[in-house]
Amino acid sequence: MGFIKWFLQNFGLFFGAFFIIYLYFIIKRLVCLYDILRHVPKTGVSIFQNNICPALENMTPYFERLSNLNKNNPQAIDAFIDCIWAEMESQVSLHFAAINGYIYSLILMGFAGTIFGSISAFTEMFQGLSNNIDAVSAFMKSWNSGLSTALYTSLGSACIGGFFVTIIYSKFFMTKAKRLESILAYTISEIMEKK
Repeated sequence: MGFIKWFLQNFGLFFGAFFIIYLYFIIKRLVCLYDILRHVPKTGVSIFQNNICPALENMTPYFERLSNLNKNNPQAIDAFIDCIWAEMESQVSLHFAAINGYIYSLILMGFAGTIFGSISAFTEMFQGLSNNIDAVSAFMKSWNSGLSTALYTSLGSACIGGFFVTIIYSKFFMTKAKRLESILAYTISEIMEKK
């Protein structure tokens, strides 16, 4: 409870609520991606049960249909392979696009908080100095009035954006997503080899 009070006091009610909501959205999408990508192995593609990677188990009906088309209607194979890739893109890329949007919005809101907080702080500081308040008191009043919001929103957006984009997003999820694409291509080629 103390953290939430500190957070809302230093980030401001609007910017603090915005950060919390967007953090929730980012974490929700990361959990969805994790549910899909956690079954992607680091190595080996031919050791799966029934020759299907656990991460691709939801694609089993597509693979069965592709196998039937391979035997019965080879003319429709290319169109159906495109359909399989489109389905995979809709399952994985949708979450990546949403996370990108959330992170960039969060970073822009951090910059907006910086501008808003700075304007508010300097306004309060100059009003205090014009009313013959000593500099220390004017600075303290400006800190409480907006300078903390300016600094914390900048720091928060930089840390959150950098952490999610660089560490979690790029290092783990993008690597796993590319690996899943390779496994999907491998699975399709194995199906196509069986006549």
